[in-house]
Amino acid sequence: MKIIIIIPTYNEKENIGHLIDSLQEEFRKLPHNMNILVVDDNSPDGTAGIVKTETKKSANIHLITGKKQGLGVAYIRGMQYAIDNLNADIVMEMDADFSHKPEDVPRIIAALDKGVNFVIGSRYIDGGKVPHDWGLRRKTISTCGNIFARYIVGLYKIRDCTAGFRAIHASVLKRINIGNLGVKGYAFQMTLLHKAVAKGAIVKEVPVEFVDRIKGETKLGASDIVEFIINAWWIRLGNSMKFIRNYIIFL
Repeated sequence: MKIIIIIPTYNEKENIGHLIDSLQEEFRKLPHNMNILVVDDNSPDGTAGIVKTETKKSANIHLITGKKQGLGVAYIRGMQYAIDNLNADIVMEMDADFSHKPEDVPRIIAALDKGVNFVIGSRYIDGGKVPHDWGLRRKTISTCGNIFARYIVGLYKIRDCTAGFRAIHASVLKRINIGNLGVKGYAFQMTLLHKAVAKGAIVKEVPVEFVDRIKGETKLGASDIVEFIINAWWIRLGNSMKFIRNYIIFL
C-alpha cells in the first residue's frame, strides 16, 4: 500500500527536520510505500526551505505550500493532493510538533486490519494518555470538544473525536466531498469524522500518548473554538432535520 502522512506546518522549523528523520527511521520497519507530504502555510520562519532540502535527499518527501487559512484548509489541500497526485491508498494525519510519537505510526497502520478503514490514535481509551501537567484551559478545551462531538454531533461510540493522529483509507475520503466540508480550523477533525461515519466508515481507536510540544507555539486560537462550537450545532441541526424528514415520510 502507498501511505501518505500529511503534516500541516506553520512556523515549525525547529521540529520538521527532526520529525522527518524520526519518521524515516520508523518507515524502515514497515512493508509499505511510506511517504511524507508537508503542507506548509507559507511559514515566514523558513519551514518550507528545510523541507525542500529533504525532498532533494529522499524521493518519498513531498511539499506543497499555500496561504495560511487554518488547519482544516491545509488538511483538505493535502488530502486532495495525496489522492489526486500521489495516488495514496491510505492517508494519515499527524502533527508537526512531536505531540504524536513517530514510534506509534506502525501501530496505527497495523490497526487497519480487515474491515477497518478509519483508525484514530486515541488519548481517551484505556492505555491512552494526555500530559499530567496540562493546564486547566487545555484540559477544558479538550474535554469540552469531545463532549460536543460525542453528545451534540452524535459520535457517541467514539471516545476521541478531536484527535489529529489518524489513518484513513482513501476510499473513505473519496466518498466524502472534503472540499465542501465548510470548515477552516480544528473543527475539521470532528466534521470529517462525522461525515466518514455517515458514509459507513468502520472506525477503530488505538491508545496513544499525546505529548505537549517542547519547541514552537501552539496554533489553537479563540476563532477555532468558536468555529468548532458553531459547527457542532450545525451538524446537530442537520441531523435533527434529517430525522424529521424521514419521520414525515414514514408517516
